[in-house]
Amino acid sequence: MTLFYYIAASHELPTGSFGQKKTVMTINDYVTNVNPAAKDQRNMQILLEKYPKGEKLMEVYDSEEDAAGIFITGPITIQASHLFRHPFVYQVNPEGGSFKINEEIKQSHPISYQTSKKCLIELFEYLHRNMELGEDSELYSCWASGKERFLDAPKKELDLVIELSSFRLENEFEWKERQYIRIKK
Repeated sequence: MTLFYYIAASHELPTGSFGQKKTVMTINDYVTNVNPAAKDQRNMQILLEKYPKGEKLMEVYDSEEDAAGIFITGPITIQASHLFRHPFVYQVNPEGGSFKINEEIKQSHPISYQTSKKCLIELFEYLHRNMELGEDSELYSCWASGKERFLDAPKKELDLVIELSSFRLENEFEWKERQYIRIKK
């Protein structure tokens, strides 16, 4: 089973990857100018065999934090009208991190903490960019596969309202399973 994250909005939202800092270059440029030692790595050898001219494009990140961000797909067609007030429902995935940060993660896995914090920052910046003043959006997460993922009701004790104008992401935040979050701008 997978933990799914959703955004519901009153209007269509942009989809795709957000927040990643990447350079796009050919395989040949990468092994010639960036990392010549990569020619000796098995994965690169397989790519070079498949694309002998080295013209295939690849994404290069300077750090794990640069590779972190969010990916938005949708709108989805699964009916979840009992959960969301808004008609446009999108799946959102953290890329290179998660939607959970805390002091324990910061101490034990500092890179994971940084990539996860970046995923959360990108999520809230995405919402801020794509919402009008006075508008609200909804967030929800749940474990499950298929259409039955929306059968369980949200855990009311986890309900949260976030005012984007005053919200500051601190060192601890977790978008929990079956948590309904209303975002207001």
